[in-house]
Amino acid sequence: MPSARSDDPQTAIRSFRIDSDDEPTSHFYEVADVARPAGAATQWLSFRFRSEGLSRHSPGSHFAVILQARLVRDAHGRPSALSGRGIALGNTIEAFASESNTHALGHPGFGGARGMVLESFWPGGNFLYRDAVTLDAPLEDGRDYFVHIHARIDRWFSAWLDEDDKTATSRIACVRDSDAHPVIEASGILIVLARGGGETGAWSVSFDEIGYGWF
Repeated sequence: MPSARSDDPQTAIRSFRIDSDDEPTSHFYEVADVARPAGAATQWLSFRFRSEGLSRHSPGSHFAVILQARLVRDAHGRPSALSGRGIALGNTIEAFASESNTHALGHPGFGGARGMVLESFWPGGNFLYRDAVTLDAPLEDGRDYFVHIHARIDRWFSAWLDEDDKTATSRIACVRDSDAHPVIEASGILIVLARGGGETGAWSVSFDEIGYGWF
C-alpha cells in the first residue's frame, strides 16, 4: 500500500488505513505544510480512529500524532526524525518505568499513560507529559474514538476525545511545552506508527474524517 501523503492540504487524502501486513514505509500519513492564514495562531486536527485487533495482537504499538509537524529526511529521502507537538495514541505505559529523567520544568520522570497523552517531539528526543493524560485506559478494539488536537504557536497544545456516538467526552489535557525542547518551527501534520514487538495476530487501524486547519 502506498503511503498516504499530500503536500497540498486542499487535495490531502482524508482517510488513512494501516494493516499489519503493509510495508513499514506506508506506516505514516503526512501533510507537509498547512498554510497559516494571517492572524491565525492555533493549528487544529481532528479524526475518527478505530482499531481492529491492534490492542489485542499488538499491545506494544502506538501512534505519534503531531501538529506543527516536520518529518525530517536523510540524504536519501528516508524519514529519519520527527518534530512537533501532539499526542501519543495507544500504548505508552512503558514510559512510567523511567523515573531517572527530570523534565526541564521540574516534573519528575518521563511521564506517560496507556491510552492517550500529550507529547512533544524533536530530532533526537521527545517528552510525554505525565499530567496531560486524556485517556488513561487502554484503547479498545472495535470502538470509535473521535480525537481533537490543538497546537498554538506559543507552545501551548491540548487534546481531548469523544467516544462512540460523540456523547462521552474525555477530560481535556493542556500544557505549554518547555522552551528547552528544540521543536522545529513548522506547519505540517503527521500520523506515524511506532510498532511494538511480540505481535500475536493480524490487525488493522483506520483514521477517517480527517480534518485540519488554522484559526
